[in-house]
Amino acid sequence: MRVSPRQRTGARTLRAGPLAVPFVVAGVVPTVLGPTLAGPALDPAVRIPVGLLLALVGAWSTADAVDRVYLRQNTPLGDRPPDHLVTGGSYRILRNPMAAGMTLLLLGESLLWSAASIAGWAAVVLTVSYVTARRIEEPGLLRTFGAAYTDYRRAVPAWFPLPRRTRELRAPSRRNEAPR
Repeated sequence: MRVSPRQRTGARTLRAGPLAVPFVVAGVVPTVLGPTLAGPALDPAVRIPVGLLLALVGAWSTADAVDRVYLRQNTPLGDRPPDHLVTGGSYRILRNPMAAGMTLLLLGESLLWSAASIAGWAAVVLTVSYVTARRIEEPGLLRTFGAAYTDYRRAVPAWFPLPRRTRELRAPSRRNEAPR
């Protein structure tokens, strides 16, 4: 197998595809939807800080997930699992940090713009992400990574973070295994 100089040095290339999806979902669509259906008139002293917090946490989670899955390895968009099982960064907290982050980002935008239409779009994005994860991604990861994915799935929640102690209790115990 031929190895390019870029692969030998470990240099990463910026691929537009993985960046286009979050840009459209969290940028273009909310810009179009924002003015269409106003949300409830909430106090800006609450709406703006909460919206900013949700948007920033969501943007970080989405960016971290895109970087780890699509930019650090040669993973095509959705047609096959990544080269290696990603369990670091935001994937230590949730199995689906990209979808959860995108949903938080959209909910933050809905508060910042006071736009119920963006909250509705967040519900659509979460629903599509959930169905895709359950029917396509998880079976593919299980086939590709087997027991490693089963252990990861048992230890890390899919959508809602758990306190650290709860995550430790869910993780498989290694104490009773025979030494290797």
